[in-house]
Amino acid sequence: MGEVETAPEVAAKVIEDLTALEVDPAKGERLYKAALVQSQSGTTYRMLAKVAQTGKVDLVHYGCDLDVDGKPTTKWKIRRILEQAPERFDKELEAIKKGIADDGEVVQGAWVHDLTGIPDVTAQGTSLDEWSRNTIAEVRKKPS
Repeated sequence: MGEVETAPEVAAKVIEDLTALEVDPAKGERLYKAALVQSQSGTTYRMLAKVAQTGKVDLVHYGCDLDVDGKPTTKWKIRRILEQAPERFDKELEAIKKGIADDGEVVQGAWVHDLTGIPDVTAQGTSLDEWSRNTIAEVRKKPS
């Protein structure tokens, strides 16, 4: 009787998380800004941007459900935009609000966290986590 190979012939593909925004300080990258937008029905959109040494920003935004710490659980409507002028952040924020209105909903609130004044990337990450947690706590306190 022969041996049977049980390992797959082709390695499984790793699915890239399109919402992950890796920041490499060795390349001069830093976090730029973050935003949360919520509709009156509770639909939440999150946007995050990083700035490269060139001054261009990479953005990612998506609809999501958030846990109690403000971390996204389920994600949809993912949009990634690379190498843009910093002004694109504000334009995308307005586009998200317009998309909510176009869907027949009302924007309950929009919150932006500017990370440009924090010199250390690790401190930026800590600040972003704290801001997300605090913002979600405030959003959940407000009546819809």
